Amino acid sequence: MEGKPSKDANLAKLTVTPGALQPAFSSDVTNYTANVESSVISITVTAQPQDAGATVSINGQTTTSRSVSLGAAGSSTPILIEVTAPNGSEKTYTVLVNRAALGGNNNLQSLTVSPGTLAPAFIASTLNYSVNVASGVGSITVTAQAQDAGATVSIDGQTTTSRSVSLGAEGSSTPISIVVTAPNLSEKTYTVTVNRAAIVLSGNNNLSALAVSAGPLVPLFDATITSYDVLAIIGADTTVTATVADSTATLTINGLQTTSGVPSASIALALGPNQIAIVVTAENEATKTYTVTITRIL
Repeated sequence: MEGKPSKDANLAKLTVTPGALQPAFSSDVTNYTANVESSVISITVTAQPQDAGATVSINGQTTTSRSVSLGAAGSSTPILIEVTAPNGSEKTYTVLVNRAALGGNNNLQSLTVSPGTLAPAFIASTLNYSVNVASGVGSITVTAQAQDAGATVSIDGQTTTSRSVSLGAEGSSTPISIVVTAPNLSEKTYTVTVNRAAIVLSGNNNLSALAVSAGPLVPLFDATITSYDVLAIIGADTTVTATVADSTATLTINGLQTTSGVPSASIALALGPNQIAIVVTAENEATKTYTVTITRIL
């Protein structure tokens, strides 16, 4: 007489990958949970029956191992493992897989600019910074790293962690926005305002040297003295050599543009006093006039 079919509908083994069952597996326990990271989109369930003649189905599919897709981040997905004994009796095990919610960390880990230094010094909770650069700096590189590896960073609208940003004209301020988007899509905006220094034009309108071919200056040349006399005993003309103290300055002699350090065109001298004006114009347009009065005797 043949024996009766087995009524054993127990599992001998139940595992999930990735993850771990809670509580630990026991054939007598039918309900479990498994917690996985938000990045996990599927889980593999493996179930072996105690009786080799029993059948196993996982979420309705007859198999002892199956990959099951999970719901969205933050959701729970029930997985049913049904064991059918040779005699037709059934037992159901349930694994509830909890997929973690997407993180909300939208902080920066670090923020630097080059050239320049942030003021105040960077901390994740401070959103607004300024940096001062020289007038000659036309662009600045911003580098930003998020605390959460799953977050994204955009600098001035471009998704990147490092970007060179062009600055406005000298004397202007350029705001740069750094937007951090957490995995759960929440955003935080950091702002760096770059202050580009204005061009400072030189106001140096001094001469560093002055000489005339008609004779020596009286008094001797001094950049702070603007009036001089020359006694020309004999001579019908003269040249004037004037040298600016600042290379950005320009000069005229008797109204004619003249190169610094180079003798002027010949200037005719009439009998008696002849007044010659040397005008120095600084880079910032400030002017200074030196006057040489040459008295021709013969």
